[in-house]
Amino acid sequence: MLGYILNRLFITVPVLVVVMVITFTLGYFAPGDPIILIYNEQIAYMTPEQVERLRHDHGLDKGYIEQATDYVIKVARGDLGNSIAQKLPVMTLIQTALPITMQLGLASAVILALVGIPLGLVAALRKNTWVDYIIVGGVLPLRVIPIFVLGPLLMFLFVLWIPILEVPIGWDGLLSSKIILPLILLVAWPLADIVRQMRSSALEVLTQDHVRTAHAKGLKFSAVILRHVMRNAMIPVVTSLGLIVNALLHGSVFVERLYTLGGFGQLVINAIQLKDFPVIMGTTLFGALLVVVANLVTDVIYPFLDPRVRL
Repeated sequence: MLGYILNRLFITVPVLVVVMVITFTLGYFAPGDPIILIYNEQIAYMTPEQVERLRHDHGLDKGYIEQATDYVIKVARGDLGNSIAQKLPVMTLIQTALPITMQLGLASAVILALVGIPLGLVAALRKNTWVDYIIVGGVLPLRVIPIFVLGPLLMFLFVLWIPILEVPIGWDGLLSSKIILPLILLVAWPLADIVRQMRSSALEVLTQDHVRTAHAKGLKFSAVILRHVMRNAMIPVVTSLGLIVNALLHGSVFVERLYTLGGFGQLVINAIQLKDFPVIMGTTLFGALLVVVANLVTDVIYPFLDPRVRL
């Protein structure tokens, strides 16, 4: 197992290098001048020499190869550069914003697992009954309604029409009531996928011979479900959860923008709007690293669900 994990971590290095090269190339050849975008109206009061000095200070007057080489060397030293717009180290900005998004993503993943998996299992055990229809029919609308429609709708319902929540603007911690609506938004879209995946997987396992044998041996119903059904049905669900955790990182961009949470997603949007190259590069690298780590965790969980994976 240790060798497998080390091998996957070793593969992470070329993946991050490829991501870095592609992102840097797209950013370098993208239209627009970051100096003009950031300093905006101040450019009109600057001389051409002052503008060129700004470009020189930020290393924007160099060619593609030279800029790319300098950046790779800095990253290898652990230096992601400084933000052009905020005049702060990119690592400092990421360290401030990333914990917010990580808390949101992990809380959403836990809610998805604790709610989606039991609902899918119950729907499978009560196949083609009113319970099954209510569960599946109840989560499908959440999958259909776009997040940019559901977000304002939830604010209207629970803040204005039924004022049971305070205005969810800003970040006051994971235990604040302001976090309820952002969590609902992040969980709503993938919940239907988890429920349907768990239902389909459980239905397939329930028809297999080893489950019928367990019933014939006189095992309790709860023991059959926990030992034989859940464990085998969870394998494709874990795969879905791994992909959904990656999607939560991207979904948080809109949620953080809507509720002004100041997390990783909002940092990415602000950097793109201002064409702040160092921040765009740094956030892209960290985003790719989080995706690789999520996939690695998913792969590590497999052997505990099915020992045959070790082979």
